[in-house]
Amino acid sequence: MSSVFRTIDRVLPGSTYRDVIIVTITIIAVALSYGAISAVSGFPWWQTLLLAMFALGGAAEFTFVGVIAAGGAPVLAVLAGLLVNSRNFAFGMAVGPFFPQDWRALLAAHWINDESIAVSRTVSTDRARWHAFLLMGAAIAVMWPSGAMVGQWLGSVIDADLLGLDAAFPIILFCLIRGDLKSRTTLSLTVVGILISILLTPLLPLGLGAVTSLSVFVFVAVGWSIRSIIRKRRGGAAQTDPSGAGDRSGIDDRSGVDDRSGVDDLDRQEGSR
Repeated sequence: MSSVFRTIDRVLPGSTYRDVIIVTITIIAVALSYGAISAVSGFPWWQTLLLAMFALGGAAEFTFVGVIAAGGAPVLAVLAGLLVNSRNFAFGMAVGPFFPQDWRALLAAHWINDESIAVSRTVSTDRARWHAFLLMGAAIAVMWPSGAMVGQWLGSVIDADLLGLDAAFPIILFCLIRGDLKSRTTLSLTVVGILISILLTPLLPLGLGAVTSLSVFVFVAVGWSIRSIIRKRRGGAAQTDPSGAGDRSGIDDRSGVDDRSGVDDLDRQEGSR
């Protein structure tokens, strides 16, 4: 185990550790909020702990507890939590390039979430991204359930809605991904996703408005399809159009004939002399 941390220390810059510490602090704050809300909603400590350990999604836990607290059926709460966590599909595609293609990927898949992906994007190489992902994922796996337990025990003291602890969460994530927003394409898709989420949040159940921002991938898929079709048509046209080669060969043939006729004229002049 010590060799693993020595390897991480050699690969990751100091700024990554700073980011992990800052994000971990906000995770603890939000976990306290989740535990307090869970306690007020009537959940026993062991249910709060198991939900935090196995869902490990943040928003999914809040959604589950919120649906149950509002009187919804447990089945609907589970479906709502799964739908909120469906954003991990996009995160899974993001980690594909730097994830190892062996059994480690199966174990690390449980740590795929907003924070681990955001921190992994702050470094450049695939190896560094993998180690940054592991570091942030391990911190979440330990501190999220632990913070939830403390919040559960302090549920009668902490007023999660009054403190507004949830607000720190998206702010930190935005700060981590601000470097990616320098790309015009990424910025445009982000703005479109935000607008879609804002417009649909008042119309959808709790926690589902943010998931609708993933619909921007539809625009990406359509753009890729159109570009692929255009490239195929251009490639086919280039293969079936022999005009360039034909014209060049015709010019070469005509130049050869002109050169040969010129040589014949010189021979006749020399003979007449």
